[in-house]
Amino acid sequence: MNNLIKLNNLKKTFKLSNKDELLLLENLNLNIYQNTITSIIGPSGCGKSTLLNILGLLDSNFNGKYFFEGKSINEMSGNSLSNIRNKKIGFVHQFFHLIPELSVIENIILPALLQNNKVSNANKDAYKLLDVFEITNKKNMKPNKLSGGEQQRVAIARSLINKPNLILADEMTGNLDEKTSDEIINFFLKFVESNNITLIYVTHNQKYADMAKFRYELKKKNLVSK
Repeated sequence: MNNLIKLNNLKKTFKLSNKDELLLLENLNLNIYQNTITSIIGPSGCGKSTLLNILGLLDSNFNGKYFFEGKSINEMSGNSLSNIRNKKIGFVHQFFHLIPELSVIENIILPALLQNNKVSNANKDAYKLLDVFEITNKKNMKPNKLSGGEQQRVAIARSLINKPNLILADEMTGNLDEKTSDEIINFFLKFVESNNITLIYVTHNQKYADMAKFRYELKKKNLVSK
């Protein structure tokens, strides 16, 4: 298997004051292989979301080495990082982050339009995703007219519109009831696996964490393989 991500001796601190720092991650090493599913579990405040932000190139203020597709992101410009983040990484969040003024179809195609993709191509890809996620009949609705599960399906479809190599999901079922969560996680994992997408997701839920091929627990500022 080919490496997609490699972290070497990652250290992350937050500055609390001129003198005090909070050490959140220390000497953390991680290999993520292409076309694999990885879960990270741990209690609130342990650094899961912080680690996900680093993996997603949203936070470059850390010590240690980070390689994406064999290239050191430590040496890349801000524009290069943005280019990778926008074209090769998709994000799914707990609270959906849909734009309330836009319809379902508009929310899904927005990342493609931000990449200057043709509207016709973006629409074609979006309609395929609407069909796959069984929300075609909701395409013209605004997010506040959808159930929580439907909103998360839209958010997942949006994360896939640019055909990313990697999906990062932060507690993607944390805001849903158990039945809806089970439906979303089962459907999404099957979709990711059948489409050869690399997925890293963080969760509080042990049952969902156990569904991944590669499993880690974040504790004592480091990752422990499960």
